[in-house]
Amino acid sequence: MSFVAPNEIWIHIFSLVREGRSLKSIILTCHRFHDLALPELLQRVVWTSVEKAETHMDFLETQVALRSVTRELVLNLPKDSYSQMDRITEIVNRMAIFVNLDTLSIIYGYFTDSFYNLLANLPRLTHLSLTACHLARPPTNIPGPNSSVVTHLTMNDVMPLFSSFHMHTLHEYLFAALPHVVALTHTDLHTVSAAQLPRLTSLSIDCPSNAHVVAMLVKYYLPRLGGTLRDLHVNIRKTLPNPHEPAEPLDPIELPVLLLRSFTGSLHIATGLLRSAPSLSSIRINDGFIKKTQEALVFIEACSALPLEEIEFGVEDWDDEVLLAILHRLPSCQHVRLFFHYSQPSDDFLFHLGIQYLPLLAKLHTLHVYAKPAPPPSPPAQQFRRYLAGEEDTEESKQRVPAVIPEEESCVEYLAVWKKYTPALRRVQFVKGREWKREGERARWFVWNVSEVDDGSIGRHADEDAD
Repeated sequence: MSFVAPNEIWIHIFSLVREGRSLKSIILTCHRFHDLALPELLQRVVWTSVEKAETHMDFLETQVALRSVTRELVLNLPKDSYSQMDRITEIVNRMAIFVNLDTLSIIYGYFTDSFYNLLANLPRLTHLSLTACHLARPPTNIPGPNSSVVTHLTMNDVMPLFSSFHMHTLHEYLFAALPHVVALTHTDLHTVSAAQLPRLTSLSIDCPSNAHVVAMLVKYYLPRLGGTLRDLHVNIRKTLPNPHEPAEPLDPIELPVLLLRSFTGSLHIATGLLRSAPSLSSIRINDGFIKKTQEALVFIEACSALPLEEIEFGVEDWDDEVLLAILHRLPSCQHVRLFFHYSQPSDDFLFHLGIQYLPLLAKLHTLHVYAKPAPPPSPPAQQFRRYLAGEEDTEESKQRVPAVIPEEESCVEYLAVWKKYTPALRRVQFVKGREWKREGERARWFVWNVSEVDDGSIGRHADEDAD
């Protein structure tokens, strides 16, 4: 007698399939799988054109039961969709059928007043993301405070449509119409009102690295952050230095006491936060490499008073003392990520690292130590000798002069021993050196990559393509 699995089991299995392509293959298997897997496929809908959106809307008009299935909708339109604005408006007017939608992401869209009506007609929308969108002037009347439950708002390169109203107008309307927003991601620092900052629990901002903007960020915005803020991400875009503008010394940062838990941003701002955020558990420095070893050591020492569980930054030149300082001064660290440009740790240092020093971090589970891409080294000397001898660059001669490969040493023995001294260790990744290839060929990074140390993959050697 054959066993037929009940529908509940199949539905659970289909819910574990994450790739849409795989779900589409399952749906085409049989009628039963089509009916059971289709709702799972429609959990996340992506429209990449106006035509695709219209076709899907027409389908839902005949499938009323499926309208409440979709939880996430991504509208990723072509950049030249301005000529289709009337059709986009019609699509927006029809999108209110997604009564259980909780995430809406729009990229490259041109929207009239219908967009604001849509926000009022999606009762369960919690995440709203707008990227490179053009929006019409918002209405003067603001919906009631209970008309929206949006908590996460992302605005990247949002611009006005038709009329040249100031973006402050749009931003103030959205914050008034979306009173429950506590997580804000924004690329235009100037349009963020100081009155909106105290209620945020998460703030991610993006600004160019000129002296005026950075000074405004430090003096005007950061001091107005509220005590509810937990996550702060400051991305200062690198710009070419102005030779006519002398470099100004960075002023010290004075901030109120914050209950901040994680920070991503520049070293200068991080240093100012160390005194004002005693609860910081995660710091990631993203504004380049620390030039001097002494500066890195001073920064680590300043972090020693914090309950840090994660730290990430880069140093210009590798120095064993930097990693050793992390291991000695930050005992609560669980995730360490260290970049470098020049030089690299020696094999002797790596061998003793896991025996003498890693046990100092009893909770350490992830260690990343790797070099950032650098220009490839000069060709080997034997190639120049071959050219001087007048040999032709034939296939045979190419085979006689193999690419120079950095010395490879197995890390299996190292990491097997490390695991005995650091039981919590789960992932280790080293990137050391670069293989030299002939012009026109692709280079490879040699990566000693260990994931899930307990599963027997210790010391697996992986090659990653690099540009």
